[in-house]
Amino acid sequence: MLPLPLFGGCACGAVRYRLDAEPEETGYCHCRICQRSSAAPAVPWAVIPLAGLQYLSGELGLWRSSADGERRFCTKCGTPMEFRVRDGETVGLNSVTLDQPELVKPECHIWCSSQLPWFDTADDLPRRQEG
Repeated sequence: MLPLPLFGGCACGAVRYRLDAEPEETGYCHCRICQRSSAAPAVPWAVIPLAGLQYLSGELGLWRSSADGERRFCTKCGTPMEFRVRDGETVGLNSVTLDQPELVKPECHIWCSSQLPWFDTADDLPRRQEG
């Protein structure tokens, strides 16, 4: 159990949020869109019910990264904040934006079909080729 609420935000501090719900799933995403949009080999995320995430300050930009997906980011510094399936009931929050990211431990790896061959993590977590 997490010590809710948790708080987080972007690199420049303009965007701040409050998390009031336990993650439904957590992990690392290795898809090419996450790699390119974050400029990183993988993105740690936590699936949160929309009702459990409240933005307190700042402005989010929106980029439609696929036919069904949207990514939101701080309009001031560009920090990638989340991924949403349009009309979905959850949000894939970039868990390293939490003030205490160590509290939300990854449980799996997804989109390993796109994992970069020179990058790996030292864990025995389940790995899925797709999402």
